[in-house]
Amino acid sequence: MAAKKESSAKTVKFEDIVEQIKRKQFAPVYLLHGAEPFYIDRLCKMFEDGILEPDERDFNQVVLYGKDTEADMVLANAKQFPFGSPYRVVILKEAKDLKNIELLNSYVENPSPQTIFIVCHKYGKIKNSKPYAAKGVVFVSEGVKDWHLNAWIQNLATQTFQYRISPQTAAVLGEHIGNDLSRIFTEFQKLQVVLPAGSEITPDIVEKYIGISKEYNIFELQDALGSRNLSKAYNIMLNFTQHQKENPNIKTIMMLHSFYNKMIRYHLAADKSKESLEIIFGTKFPNLIATNVGYANNYSLPQLIKIVSILREYDLKCKGVDANNDDAELLKEMIYKITHA
Repeated sequence: MAAKKESSAKTVKFEDIVEQIKRKQFAPVYLLHGAEPFYIDRLCKMFEDGILEPDERDFNQVVLYGKDTEADMVLANAKQFPFGSPYRVVILKEAKDLKNIELLNSYVENPSPQTIFIVCHKYGKIKNSKPYAAKGVVFVSEGVKDWHLNAWIQNLATQTFQYRISPQTAAVLGEHIGNDLSRIFTEFQKLQVVLPAGSEITPDIVEKYIGISKEYNIFELQDALGSRNLSKAYNIMLNFTQHQKENPNIKTIMMLHSFYNKMIRYHLAADKSKESLEIIFGTKFPNLIATNVGYANNYSLPQLIKIVSILREYDLKCKGVDANNDDAELLKEMIYKITHA
């Protein structure tokens, strides 16, 4: 049965388009644009695999690249009739590199009913998306905010890959990889080779297959400092000095500044309700909140203010202001001062 083409025009969510592809109900035109490439790449792949049957693609599916084509060639392909298939699929990748992209508007305003035209514009938005919104579907791909990243990783692991993962392990992955959603997705794909669905992603698995030490990472350093475990803190600090590339001082200082700033906010907060603590510590997990409250109670407010001052001092020194020592020595000095504040 031929796929049904939807005529409604709107800006939609990622999940909405995934559902359209599953139902084989397509708009005549799709604009996928925005700063985050991950969602655009995933949707583009789904369109490539999910519209036409494999034996229909040779004659009816065309993939063009912005830097290797011209607007008139894109238009010519979009206007062609399908052969032995209900639809012709034209996918324009790397649309940001297409010269005179605005020339596509004439087609978008009056698209062929027998073509599904998909424009993938990564790392930014098309200036004028109104023609696309009027005749098709517009998806704006946005990144994940830092404070939502750990929850995003957990959701990806459980919903997409059917794994179990603790908030702590998700936090280690997020801290190590950062907001590179494509890399996080790729790391989970790699785990599928060795880890059956339903398994738990443990710190041991992360260390073995992703290469992040379960003992020597910023969260273990935070735990050591928060619990006032000097021996553990010094061991991690020494490991950091031997692996400066993976643990640059600037990143360590940034994470510790956030860590101690949350403790200050806790001490200053008149409202220490569950809702308030969730905001202060940036998590809804009761066990993590309890752990962070315990850390905060190990320090007085004057101690915390002094530690934040130390972090600011060494932030400047690591950037070359009034500093004569190398990064390893600066880290040793800083951790010693923090533990003796």
